[in-house]
Amino acid sequence: MAVCLITNGIRNSFFVREKEKDERNISIVNKAKAKAFDVMGIIFGILIITYVMLENNLFIILLAIAAYLFIFLIYLIYFTKYHKEM
Repeated sequence: MAVCLITNGIRNSFFVREKEKDERNISIVNKAKAKAFDVMGIIFGILIITYVMLENNLFIILLAIAAYLFIFLIYLIYFTKYHKEM
């Protein structure tokens, strides 16, 4: 929590506050989140394969797989929801 307070203070003091509801800024944020999600999927896959290759604890491997599947399940749920809305 302290880290959030410090980073928000730094961000507010060094960067000019822009309109958060500006359509361009919302588009930029959404594109950045989409790219981060794509990269996260690749990294999670590599991490799971690495755990399996290193013959790590089965519980840790199953947790990583469960987290990977949970993230993509949430993605599919919201994709379906937004697809129906549009």
